[in-house]
Amino acid sequence: ETGMLKLTMYGSDEDVLVMSPGEYQLACHMNEPKPKDLGNFVMSPMPGTLISYGVQEGDIVEMGQELCVVEAMKMQNVIRSHKAGAKVGKLL
Repeated sequence: ETGMLKLTMYGSDEDVLVMSPGEYQLACHMNEPKPKDLGNFVMSPMPGTLISYGVQEGDIVEMGQELCVVEAMKMQNVIRSHKAGAKVGKLL
């Protein structure tokens, strides 16, 4: 099997990635994933069902304003804006 191993030698701890020769050859051709900028997105704390919107497309929101309500695990969670002055884009 391949994967990450923790190697301890002479008091030093190192994480080591073990690959088969075929995996290594393929890994040489893979690009590093680019981190996505999610600064303009509001993320739900958990998966759930969208119950209602508190805004409309084109609205300018204030910090802490209710954006929507998501129901997860039989509880309704109010999702609020984390910054002011943002314009509401497309509602899905």
